[in-house]
Amino acid sequence: MSAPIFIRLTPEEDARLLELEKSPLVHPKVRLRALEIRLSAQGWSAPKIAGFVGRDRTTVLLALRRWLGRKFEGLADGKAPGAAPKITPAVEAYLRELLAQDRTWTAQQLGEAVFEKLGVRVDRSTSARQRKQLGYVYKRTRSVPIGKPAPEEVETFRTEENSGKKGAAEGLNRGISLDESGFGLSLPPAYRWTARGKSRVRCVPRAWGKSGRVNVIGHLEWEPDGNHRVRCGVLEGQCRTEQVLDYLEGLAQQAKCGGTPVVLFLDNAPFHRSGRLRARTAEWARRGLVLRYLPRYSPHLNPMEGVWRRIKGFLMPRRFYPTVAELKAAVGEVVQLLEGTEFKTQCAGT
Repeated sequence: MSAPIFIRLTPEEDARLLELEKSPLVHPKVRLRALEIRLSAQGWSAPKIAGFVGRDRTTVLLALRRWLGRKFEGLADGKAPGAAPKITPAVEAYLRELLAQDRTWTAQQLGEAVFEKLGVRVDRSTSARQRKQLGYVYKRTRSVPIGKPAPEEVETFRTEENSGKKGAAEGLNRGISLDESGFGLSLPPAYRWTARGKSRVRCVPRAWGKSGRVNVIGHLEWEPDGNHRVRCGVLEGQCRTEQVLDYLEGLAQQAKCGGTPVVLFLDNAPFHRSGRLRARTAEWARRGLVLRYLPRYSPHLNPMEGVWRRIKGFLMPRRFYPTVAELKAAVGEVVQLLEGTEFKTQCAGT
């Protein structure tokens, strides 16, 4: 039978062990070993300590011997045996380098890139766990402007917008927000209801812009009753300055014939700032069509952006169209459905 072990502690060691024992941030095993050592220093035997803490006598003796040999370093467990980690500092640094690039990465693509560069195979679960530890999460991306709007431009726009809305509410003018959009054969992914336990992945063919595209132009008008009415039409071919000029000419003719001025807000797309368009702004203003521009890098301030988002996300549930003719027919149906539709809430920012 081995000789009993009794620990002698200095006041500093006892104070530090007491701090470890009481700290909720310390691992429970370390806190328990700190208590066992302090009890031994108070004259308790190993069997008595084991009965008090509910552990085996041999386990208590092991903790006391570790204290005698390594002091505070012996309180924590050593590194568990096993295979070396696959995510080495070199792999971690390369993952950070890849994720900093201006592109999207899937787990499989990251694994292939790491294997090609460093010869290390990392499965998806390990890779995903490591990326979370690095501070990354997997989520849907979205496009944002490359710059920030100038505060003074935003303030000017808000003043003009409020003036236009007030005039529309009082029947002094019509307030309109204009925008263009395009529909490809493959529409952006959208959320959908899925049976519990079933995969939300759907195999959808990819078709890029060169395979076919349908462009539309439209506007949202503020009504005196506070509602918002949408009107839009399908364009033949690409959206160019000619199509925009024809659309604005129609609005100018409506303003002249109706006798009610139109305040039109539009973004800073190149065909909205072209020389041919600017050359006609004075003429349109005399006929009752006044153009106002959104601040730079501020597409979210255009309520028509919310309309396009609703069309692509809800009114066109199919994510792929095999031909341009089918896509054009689907867009035409939505345009006809929306013609004159009233929106009860403001669409900007939705």
